[in-house]
Amino acid sequence: MGPSAVLTLYREQLLEHNRTPHRWGRLDAADACAHGSNALCGDELRIEICSDHGRISDYAFEAEACAITTAVASILGDRVIGMDTAALESLHKAFERLLSGTGGQEPILGELNAFADLAQFPARRKCARLPLATLAAAMLGQQTATTEAG
Repeated sequence: MGPSAVLTLYREQLLEHNRTPHRWGRLDAADACAHGSNALCGDELRIEICSDHGRISDYAFEAEACAITTAVASILGDRVIGMDTAALESLHKAFERLLSGTGGQEPILGELNAFADLAQFPARRKCARLPLATLAAAMLGQQTATTEAG
């Protein structure tokens, strides 16, 4: 499979996660939640989690957001179940390297590797970062997150 075929496959995955996001909704008994917002682009996101012995055991989200934010939140939910704080930090660092173009695709990212093209679009990176920032806020007991400078 050539590079253009891989990019086409990734784009299809992202569109599918936007159309039918995984883990959409609310949890019955969330341990933590946070609201993410990027006011300038209009993205709004709520992430809820349950944890068990320091590991994420369940995850749900709702969003009024662009396709990038929604797809990242969907993929993230599938990816983080079972992760502890250290694993989440590793995931976050790997995603930052991917988005900034300073790192390549890494196994820890799984489907999040599909966002490698955002290294070429700095203005859209904040959309991809919002779900991770919101999840981090929830894990830290903070109620809000944003990825807009200011």
